[in-house]
This record gives sequence, structure tokens and C-alpha cells, in this order.
Amino acid sequence: MGVETRIVQCDRCSLIFPDPFPFPLNPQQLYADPDKYFEHFDETEVVAAYRKLIQRITRECGKKDYWLLDVGSGRAELLRAAQQEAVNAVGLDISDSMIHRAREQFGIELLPYSIEEFVTKSERMFDAVVLNAVLEHVYDPDSMIAAVARITRSRGILYINVPQEPNLLTLIGNSLNKLGGSKAIYNLQPTWPPYHVFGFNRRSLGMLLNKHGFEVASVKVHATPKVYARPEIKDQIKAFVATQINRIANYTGTASNMYVWAYRR
Repeated sequence: MGVETRIVQCDRCSLIFPDPFPFPLNPQQLYADPDKYFEHFDETEVVAAYRKLIQRITRECGKKDYWLLDVGSGRAELLRAAQQEAVNAVGLDISDSMIHRAREQFGIELLPYSIEEFVTKSERMFDAVVLNAVLEHVYDPDSMIAAVARITRSRGILYINVPQEPNLLTLIGNSLNKLGGSKAIYNLQPTWPPYHVFGFNRRSLGMLLNKHGFEVASVKVHATPKVYARPEIKDQIKAFVATQINRIANYTGTASNMYVWAYRR
């Protein structure tokens, strides 16, 4: 839409965010087409991958009869995987289109609430909570983690999949743009899909979790190397180079994604 904003980094915690902060005029419109939004993700493959995630959550819980909360369920692939693994699960999503897609594809009913709304309506406590590609999208990560803490049992599990910023790709891209005289940077996507508005790293995420009573158990830094490109030759070349940078980043711990396991104290 031609909206320009600065991207800044906190000196204290290293969190990256836009200033001024962009607000969507219509949040529903951002996620109006689930299949287009997830166009690079094969649904069957995603469900299969999530079954492995559910199996690990089950091992971490140390029991088979437990309750899991999936925040920002999207097309509900993780809940489908939970069904296949016979795990009790509840899913939340604020997008009407995602809720409809989950119902039509899997017969799964997502609850139309944010986590902050949900904790005011439910007294259920959960043994495990999943924030899968969610925290980087929300206006107030602090209130989200505070709400998660309220409904997670003592020693309950919190799993977070979130981009790591800065990373090797953004550092190299930003340097090249600066050399070329461009103000554009590669951190976040506040005004185009997938609409990231916060960039976390080990330090900033660790501080946030610790504030709300979570202890980080492990952090894995890794990224799927492939960068998708438009048909134009220039974009194809950029995507090829970016893919090679991602391969290097996976060996150096500077990749663009973090997989975090934490426990409620």
C-alpha cells in the first residue's frame, strides 16, 4: 500500500519492531484466503510433520492423557495431527476464513478468540501450549505470553516456532542495500504477507518468557533453505543466492528460525 515505516531495534533487549507501528484497517482481510496465504506449504506434509511434533510433546509431558492448546491454528493442521495421535486439543484463531477452512477440510471447530479473550472465558488449564508462527504477528506479545502463563500448568510445556532476527540473510541483504543507496531492509514484513511485526532472537524472547514464569529448556536455530521467487530472472537470481546463504546460516547458528521449548515454573 506504499506505507513506509522505520524498523528499529531495542538497545536493551534487542527486539526488532516497526516505529511507527502499522495497524491493519481490516485484520480479517489479512488472512482472507487460507490456501493463498499458505501456498508454499503442502497440507499433507504439514500434518505429517506436526504428528512428529505432537509425539515429542507427548514425550515431554510424560503422559498420553493431557490437554494441548494451539494458538493461531490457521488451517488446523496441528489439530488434525493431534486427532491422529489421539491427543486432546483446543485450537484458537481470529480469522473467520481460517475457522471456515478448518471446519470444511477437517471437521475441526476452532474457537474464534485471541488467547487474551480465551483466558477470560475458560477455566481449563493446559499441559502444553503451542505458538507456531504466531508471536511475530501479534500487536502485544507481552499480553499473549502473560495469557499463556495463566492457563499453563506448573511444569507445563510451551513450544514456540518464531523467526530469528537479525539473521545472516537480513544482515547481508541490509548491507547490500545500504551499499546501493537503498533505505529498504529485510527485517520484518509489517505491511505485506506474512505480516511480521516483531523480530525476536534468543535474548529478547528469553527475557519475555522469563518475565512470565517460563524457563527456556532448549533453542534450535534452523531454517528451510529454499527461498521462493517470482518468475522474473532477477528475482530468481536473488532467491538462489538467498537459498545458499540460508544453507550457510544453518551451519553457523545464524539461520532465520528458532524452535523453542520452555517450561512453566
